[in-house]
Amino acid sequence: MFFKEKINLKNSLPITIFVFAFLLNQFSGNKGIFPIDSFSHFDIGYRLLNNDLPFRDYWAVSGPFVDLLQAIIFSIFDTSWQTYLLSGSILNGVVAVITYKLLISLKLDKKFSFFYSICFAILAYPVSGTPFVDLHSTYFCIISIYLLIFAIKDKNLLYWFFVPIFLGFAFLSKQVPAAYLGFSIILLIIYDFIFSDKRHYLKVFYVLVTSTSSFLALFFIIFYLKDISIISFVDQYINYPREIGNKRYFELTYNLGDIILNFKFINIVVLSLLIVNIFKFFDNKKFYKETNFKIFLILFFVFLSLIQHQILTKNQEFIFFLIPLFSAIIHIELNILKLKYKKYIVYFVLIFCLSITIKYHVRFNIEKKFHELNNVNFKNAVRGSILDKKFKGLNWITPDKREKNEVEDEIKTIKEILEILKNDNQKKMLFTNYSFFSVLLKETTNSPSRWFPGDDSAFPLKESKFYNNYKKFLSKQIKNKEIVNIYFIYDVNEKNLLDYIPLECFEKNKVHEGLTRFRVNDKCDYIKKK
Repeated sequence: MFFKEKINLKNSLPITIFVFAFLLNQFSGNKGIFPIDSFSHFDIGYRLLNNDLPFRDYWAVSGPFVDLLQAIIFSIFDTSWQTYLLSGSILNGVVAVITYKLLISLKLDKKFSFFYSICFAILAYPVSGTPFVDLHSTYFCIISIYLLIFAIKDKNLLYWFFVPIFLGFAFLSKQVPAAYLGFSIILLIIYDFIFSDKRHYLKVFYVLVTSTSSFLALFFIIFYLKDISIISFVDQYINYPREIGNKRYFELTYNLGDIILNFKFINIVVLSLLIVNIFKFFDNKKFYKETNFKIFLILFFVFLSLIQHQILTKNQEFIFFLIPLFSAIIHIELNILKLKYKKYIVYFVLIFCLSITIKYHVRFNIEKKFHELNNVNFKNAVRGSILDKKFKGLNWITPDKREKNEVEDEIKTIKEILEILKNDNQKKMLFTNYSFFSVLLKETTNSPSRWFPGDDSAFPLKESKFYNNYKKFLSKQIKNKEIVNIYFIYDVNEKNLLDYIPLECFEKNKVHEGLTRFRVNDKCDYIKKK
């Protein structure tokens, strides 16, 4: 009886939050596809299980930790579309539950903590549904920041230990926003150090050094055991992305009007929280030393970092989860303040949060704007299992195939291409953003990149100073893997090969209306060059 009561009273709300967040993301991930993003870790997760590794076997500018998580999930649950979605679904559930725990620890009533956490879960990972590097990086950062808040608030060294660990997970998912938020964490640690017990911070410093060193040691051991070059990692994951970032940064123009309009509801809650904290400064001259101000400070840094990331990357907006998070913090601050109409202000905050959550739930989780599906008719989707049983549960429709017959023709074309590839028993390399052929063929397709976006965001183009690095990398893959046939599916341009290796090194044939084959010339000195 005691055990049952303990489960009911203490754990039922967190369990409900996790289950809701998990199932909502599974629902979202089954609703249409945007091939270049939706399949980005599907093949790669399978390839990792077959010892095809990032930096060594495919050029990776982001996402190696997401690939590793996917490989682990596939090894446990087998390879299918539903298991593919587990990574994002589990992360959505975990971060929503930790949000609930944080709000409870800040003395917000359970029912309100539950409400805001549910709103958070709705606006977090389900905007994509499928694994997405920006989202993994962001939510690992959020967990790291939550742990930092717990560490400062409770002075618990165990929380301090895991702050760098989750920040490392975030960085190995994608460099930004992890780098921005990592810098923000360092600033807050310095700020907290100034106003805290120095003897306690000696222990904190020791724990942070131990944690960071352990993470880095494990990182280097894995690279050594798997024969992955540190130089390749630095070039692909640090230096080349920094070149992309610098180019975008210098081309960037900040339009204050666009920033205000595009993120207007986020700006409203942040501005409201800022006003509340200004009032508290006037009421308490030592407020800047208090934990609540430190929490506001780190959350404000989160806001600045994620806004900067959204502006610089120019991806679809995905940071609306900040609205319920900041609304909850405003609610907590209102509980402390002595205001005449406080109850009505709290009601307004709740209604505002619920209204915005519903608005963006419809736009991103139902209409799937994040994956460019907001203009399709989902009634024209077909069952993914028609292509293969591994896609059971997926409602297949893509942004540029909107009519029922177009969707069915797309599936038919892919099945025909699959049969051609199955009949080719020679070593092959495949260029496509439909990154699931390794799984369906049960052999690696040796794709040199996870994406082929047509710009410089995945690998260097001719104008990059890393062009020759990628050129050598591609040639080495073809040579060392003894590739005989290189295939291009209709969604990827042939320049992704011919800009690096000349056409005379291949014999080109159109083997299907949606498939072109380049047979490698064994006598081509160009490919044989080291």
